[in-house]
Amino acid sequence: MLDTGDTLPPGPRHLHMVRPNQPVWVDLKLVYPVSATKTRLPDGLDLTATVPGLLGMWRATTTAHWVGWVTFQLGPIGRGGTTHSQWVLAEALRPREERNAWSGSFPSERRR
Repeated sequence: MLDTGDTLPPGPRHLHMVRPNQPVWVDLKLVYPVSATKTRLPDGLDLTATVPGLLGMWRATTTAHWVGWVTFQLGPIGRGGTTHSQWVLAEALRPREERNAWSGSFPSERRR
């Protein structure tokens, strides 16, 4: 279910809270685009993985793209990994649950 967190006067809505937070998959290849592989480092961070995350809100950019505020883990905790919260382009996110449970959670699914 979407609940807006807008404090602006009525008009176009460009910020949408997602409550409760929704589970998503985060495609790190799209979040951190890197060039061709230089060499393999077995203990390096894998920026090509798809990792689970939690979506907390949507925000429109000045170019009309949507970004989601997502919390996700980058690398294994305890071995140099950390938890991150940051804006992620909508194209790098997809639901971790069935579509029926997502009604309206992605900007493209919102009813007009």
